[in-house]
Amino acid sequence: MKLLQKIDKNIFIFLGLAILILWQMLLPGYILTLDMIFAPKIKLLITDGAFYNTYPVRYLLHLLNFVFTGWIIQKIILLTLFFVIGYISLLFISVPRKHYANYWAALFYTLNPFVYERFLAGHWTHLFAYAFLPPLTFYLVQFYNNPEWRSGAWLFAWLFAIGLFSTHFVIMAGLLVCVTILIKLISYSRSNKNKFISLLKISAISGVSFLIASAYWLVPYLLHRGQSVVNTFSGANWEAFKTAGDVYLGTSLNVLALYGFWGERENWAGYWLWPKDHFLFWLTVAMVLAIFLLIGVRASLKNKEARGLGIFYLLLALVAFIFSVGIGDTIFKNLNLWLFEHIGFWRGFRDTQKFSAWLVLAYAYFGGFALVAIMDYWQEKKNKFSEQILWAIFLLPILYTYPMVGGFARQLQPVDYPQSWYEVNEILNQDKSEFKVLYLPWHQYLSLDFNNNLITANPARAFFDKEVLQGENMEIGGIFSQTNNLENAEIEKILLNTEINPDQAVQQLFDRGVKYLLISDELLANDYLEYKILDSSNFIVIYRQNHLTFLKLAPKI
Repeated sequence: MKLLQKIDKNIFIFLGLAILILWQMLLPGYILTLDMIFAPKIKLLITDGAFYNTYPVRYLLHLLNFVFTGWIIQKIILLTLFFVIGYISLLFISVPRKHYANYWAALFYTLNPFVYERFLAGHWTHLFAYAFLPPLTFYLVQFYNNPEWRSGAWLFAWLFAIGLFSTHFVIMAGLLVCVTILIKLISYSRSNKNKFISLLKISAISGVSFLIASAYWLVPYLLHRGQSVVNTFSGANWEAFKTAGDVYLGTSLNVLALYGFWGERENWAGYWLWPKDHFLFWLTVAMVLAIFLLIGVRASLKNKEARGLGIFYLLLALVAFIFSVGIGDTIFKNLNLWLFEHIGFWRGFRDTQKFSAWLVLAYAYFGGFALVAIMDYWQEKKNKFSEQILWAIFLLPILYTYPMVGGFARQLQPVDYPQSWYEVNEILNQDKSEFKVLYLPWHQYLSLDFNNNLITANPARAFFDKEVLQGENMEIGGIFSQTNNLENAEIEKILLNTEINPDQAVQQLFDRGVKYLLISDELLANDYLEYKILDSSNFIVIYRQNHLTFLKLAPKI
């Protein structure tokens, strides 16, 4: 009992919120959605041109895989994700601890369109980085106000933690840290040289420590910079991944409403329930929320003690908005286009809507102040129904993104891979020689029938124990493929050559180590790509069952 008394009750509150959000997704089985693919075994897959920043996390999951199967690990990850988003934001968003304002801020930071869209897109690593923005911002403000070793160490420790999950978020956070410290250095250079030297020393040592700790992925990137997939990003990428507008709201209002993920323009969006589908209801809630947040802005700026922090969050929200709209149809299009064209690392932000994460944080902050202002005013007037007013305010985040509560409206259901996949995997494991397996159809994203036909990344490489060659052609916008994998490009050239002799195609694949061909029949039947290789008779059928065909290449030399 004494141990339970020492445990923060908020842990149970936000663990309960995480369970309420995930709901049926915690049942046995895998949650497969767009970029989130899990399989029984968690491999340490590193593709050419990729960043190694997530390697420690993936290695930890790989070790955990010796104890638990893949779907159990995924449940642990998802439960931890939503718990961490809520609980950490409760601890570190600097709103008054009055009228449960910090709980409202944490609730909004957890339930909002940004998290909703990113989770449906399977961006769990980005969301973990998002979860760490409140403590990073907390220690950044603390370090700015009173530069000390302790706050500096914590600041760069949280920056490192963000980098473990997302290069986009660590660069966004790193830019904010650098600009804020630079402003403080300029201020000290004019008023206090001793503090200037002290701040410079702490920042330099903490920053170098961060770089050393991050060397495991920064050094490989710098040594092989020319191989990075970022180098393939051009105007076509920026256009394909630009911030989405809305038929009623346009781009600017869509971003301010915390939407704008590029997937909203794709067929992918048609699979999901969106709060904006019931537009009049959504618009009413959105307008109430907007007024509520404006009250919070006014209240924070009127508060002498919080005015500085209020200005900081207001500026942060403004900059985040400008960058988030990207090359969407706004007055900031040319500015963002210039950044893409002239700032080398900026081209990696083809999906600029990730900057909206800072908008969410600013909204959560101002919402906390709004709650305090409204409740103080209500109680000063000695009006009744204070408790009902408080509950109504807490309903705002829930109504604004209502599909999140109760398992994302049951749109994501746990599934298992077909028995045929397990059986073929066993057959493959009986072959102890060195070989590769080619999977068709040749696409990076598929609509698999066993996953309720949702669009997901091709899971074959993750599922099968042997090395699988599969399509890396994302086919988004005007981009067919952007892979830097030379082997993959060679295989693709053979497969999609409509003039090649089928038997020669089999021979060429065999010469490149391909021994087996695995085909998902129901997908191939509707595929628009043509594979001449399938006209060859140089195959031996090993397995054909439940829409899965497994062939052995048998070229006649």
